[in-house]
Amino acid sequence: MNTTKADRPYTVNDARIGNIIRAARTNLGMTQEQLADAVDITPAFIGHIERGDKSLSLTTLVGIANTLKIPMQQFFAEEEPTVDEQTLNDFSQLVEGRSQRTKEAVLALVRTALEHLR
Repeated sequence: MNTTKADRPYTVNDARIGNIIRAARTNLGMTQEQLADAVDITPAFIGHIERGDKSLSLTTLVGIANTLKIPMQQFFAEEEPTVDEQTLNDFSQLVEGRSQRTKEAVLALVRTALEHLR
């Protein structure tokens, strides 16, 4: 009997979710304490989440995702993003919520850096 992806039960990968949260938090220069304050949980619980030791509620996951500007689908994707996709995600998180002027300035800096790295 052949099974399809739709036939297989979905399992939550707490370690993967924790890795995504840690990467986004550190990419934004945020401490565990700052993230915990933003979503009204303890820093110790953030540590457990990031290590994949504990599961979290959907409400907490949404709060963390909103705070760190992580698209929810990133947590539940079937496959890990490629290195290029992750780099683009990281860059996108860094400029999320910044003014258009700031985004354009960052883009100009990146272009200049790339010109000199050739």
